[in-house]
Amino acid sequence: MDGVTMEFLTGPASALVLAITLLTGLYRLAAKYLPALIDRHIKLIDDMQESQKKISEKLDQVAVAVTMEHASQNEAMRKAISGVHSRINPIQDDLKEIKIKVGLTSQHTTVIPED
Repeated sequence: MDGVTMEFLTGPASALVLAITLLTGLYRLAAKYLPALIDRHIKLIDDMQESQKKISEKLDQVAVAVTMEHASQNEAMRKAISGVHSRINPIQDDLKEIKIKVGLTSQHTTVIPED
């Protein structure tokens, strides 16, 4: 080989040809596999969104059910308290009469003896 051929194979022109060849190969590789990867990734994200949507709907249903249960328990508690009040009110009047007959005052004062 003569000097000009050797200089052409090892010089800047060779580096340019090598770089263009590598870039072309990388472009072809990316063009072949990248769209499939992107499509798979987008499908995965869509599936996750659908799953999150279903979970959100279930949580909303649970929240409504818990609210309804709480409301019914609250109403049952109000009825129970109302029943207790209806039983205590007549007893309270009877206690007042007993205190009057026994001679206890209606004032709740307690005398604490000093040492």
